[in-house]
Amino acid sequence: MDSTHEHTLKIAAIGLGEATEAWLEIAWDSPHYTIVAVGDERAELTETFARKYECQGFTDYRQLILQTGAEFVLFGGAIHLCAEFIRLAIQEKRHVLKTWPPALDFEQLAEFHRMAQKHEVLFLVTQHGRFGLPFEHIRDYIAKPEPEQSWHLISAVCHTPMGDIEPNRRWLNDPSTAGGGVVLQNCYDLIDELVLCFGLPQRVYALTVNQAPDRSQRLSLTEDTAIITMQFSDNLIAQLCASRTLGPSRRHLRVHGQLQHLTATEDEVVIYDNSGELLEKKHYPDDDVPARRRMLDNLALSLLDTENHVFYPEYGCDLRTFAVIEAAYLSNRTGMPEEPGRILSLAGFDVNS
Repeated sequence: MDSTHEHTLKIAAIGLGEATEAWLEIAWDSPHYTIVAVGDERAELTETFARKYECQGFTDYRQLILQTGAEFVLFGGAIHLCAEFIRLAIQEKRHVLKTWPPALDFEQLAEFHRMAQKHEVLFLVTQHGRFGLPFEHIRDYIAKPEPEQSWHLISAVCHTPMGDIEPNRRWLNDPSTAGGGVVLQNCYDLIDELVLCFGLPQRVYALTVNQAPDRSQRLSLTEDTAIITMQFSDNLIAQLCASRTLGPSRRHLRVHGQLQHLTATEDEVVIYDNSGELLEKKHYPDDDVPARRRMLDNLALSLLDTENHVFYPEYGCDLRTFAVIEAAYLSNRTGMPEEPGRILSLAGFDVNS
């Protein structure tokens, strides 16, 4: 890669691991980015990454943000470990990329967005499912103006078996460090794509449980299983079933209409009419890396060539996604349906943006 390309965005990464490396690999091969620094508290890992990407290595995150001149800082790993450095990066006028989930709760995400707006930078989530070909396929199909077709039921499944949680990942069971369990940690992308396709639900109702044998212990643990019902309109409802205890691993979205129904997985879209006849079947194998590349390319070009490239999706859409997740957790506590639009309005954000 030509790291001296005159039109590149300088990017640094904090919190090194598989998720961060997946994005650094794309940036390393991209003509639009130059990796200038990597940082992790583990010195040996930092040195390994610094050699691989021919950049500076830091174990002090503060110095990485202050010294490297990075225009973007990519934050990987757990949000409870990097929130203070996200605030510092924004204050230093660095754009921020955060692997999902982007915050512990809606209040924290709203804080990041307000800070970013004040300092005229971007706070973005690396949700590359938005650029996945299966999602693009169903989004465009659903948007077709066909008067006789109407969508009335959505069913989504997100089973991500984890088995016994390793000691170094036990923070995933603690709401103060994980924010939530399967809804926030496992289903952020799926809920995000539902909102992008169908808009903000009017109401959300949710029930969650975990497997702790002691009732008092359950109150201080993140959920293992969740059922969420969303009402998008008078004629369209959705149900999401999420679990990390059920198996095998499964993630799909099924949309039922008056004439047809379609099913989308991470690598396939299948469409049938309601008599059972196959109308369309499209495979999208191995789209994960290309989807990540499309996301980073879209981001870079929307900043480097604003006249010819539009940023997608509309900036701030993460607030809408998180408002749905916040409504789900609030509903589980109150036992009542909750309104994501009300959460956005109370925080001072435009519900219709």
